[in-house]
Amino acid sequence: MNKRINVILSCLGIIGMIACGGNGDKKKESSSSTAANQPVASTEAAMLDFKSDGSKGVGPVTAIEHKPFDAKLANKGVELFVSKCAMCHNFERTLVGPSLDGVVNRRTPEWIMNMMLDPATMLEKDADAIALSKDFSSPMISLGLQQEEARAILEYLRERNSASK
Repeated sequence: MNKRINVILSCLGIIGMIACGGNGDKKKESSSSTAANQPVASTEAAMLDFKSDGSKGVGPVTAIEHKPFDAKLANKGVELFVSKCAMCHNFERTLVGPSLDGVVNRRTPEWIMNMMLDPATMLEKDADAIALSKDFSSPMISLGLQQEEARAILEYLRERNSASK
């Protein structure tokens, strides 16, 4: 199933590059994973490794309860990712926005969700978001997500992170 998802996301990424004018000379955000395509044994413990320290961002999400991995929520997240995020984000390379490979190791879950829920406020008030945006010509737009939808996408990112270790 992951190969099918990768093919779909790659196709959408190419469409997104064409629709959004490519990625020009934007810098690639470095990946924390050295073996991005190497699957790892799927254990719940491997999926509980959100980054816990660092900025939580600015927005409605101030704390995330760290629960065991929820495959059903991740499946909803992949559908939302494909329809809302894949035009600008990919896991293998930078598109209009940064690569999301290993993002749960670079950012706290609260920061990730706040960026999905209210990118305008994050880009105005959060130092990390402001610094990151300087590497890209287009700011992240509002996706109109509800908090539970952002949580589903986060669960998908969590799954992708554990699969790329």
